[in-house]
Amino acid sequence: MWPPSLAASLVLSVLEASAPSSPPPAQGKVTVMTYNVLYSAPPEDVAKSLDLIEKEAPDILCLRELTPGFASAFRKRLGKKYPHVRLVPRKGTWGVGIASRHPMTRTEHFSQEPHRMPALEADVRLAGRTLKVSCVHLMAPGATHRKDDDLVESMAKNAVLRKKQADALMKRYSKEQGPLLLLGDMNEGRSGDAMKAFASADFQHACEGPGESCGSTWPGAASVLPAIVEIDHILGRRITLSEAKVLRNGGSDHDAVRASLEFPP
Repeated sequence: MWPPSLAASLVLSVLEASAPSSPPPAQGKVTVMTYNVLYSAPPEDVAKSLDLIEKEAPDILCLRELTPGFASAFRKRLGKKYPHVRLVPRKGTWGVGIASRHPMTRTEHFSQEPHRMPALEADVRLAGRTLKVSCVHLMAPGATHRKDDDLVESMAKNAVLRKKQADALMKRYSKEQGPLLLLGDMNEGRSGDAMKAFASADFQHACEGPGESCGSTWPGAASVLPAIVEIDHILGRRITLSEAKVLRNGGSDHDAVRASLEFPP
């Protein structure tokens, strides 16, 4: 028998994903945003991150490191503005969520291979078309797998793991013929092997589109240190991405990234 808390969480996810209300059909550009909200953020920083989300008001939002506390605060403050959500919160770094102002006809919580890091996929209806959204989180550079691993060894191992995770994602979407949005915390810059795998599979990087204002995303606004690496990304295939921007505020150790999306004619 499932624990009551797990059963309740599953029921809530289903109810949220099938919420009946929605805004008018999207016309023209749609805004999307990816945000790693930091699993250890204190309440005051959670509030800052929610301030940012409310201000930017993206049509589609990918949340990483989504905890039960953040999910609860999100529902309480922004639930009416996002009638279509699938939130799968976890303690630690593995929680994930997608929130949309437009109907989601299907969602799937799946494990990225290797290492079974959770990801979330949703089919979102926009202007009579279906956009597949994949919210992902690749292996962190400094994650350790054995007690005797040093940082240099860990970084090398994790770069290999990220490439394998990217290859697995590209295999998953190799036969996908429709518009596809891939976004999240990739834990490496555009020159990394995982990111090159996405580019080789014809994914456009939002920050290579017109009107961009991009740059490093980590450490973010919650850190006293300046951002030095770009590890949060928005990618698309069979869509046009533009006006990408790194948002230099909020309450996380990552800065959020926002972009505009259009379907090709």
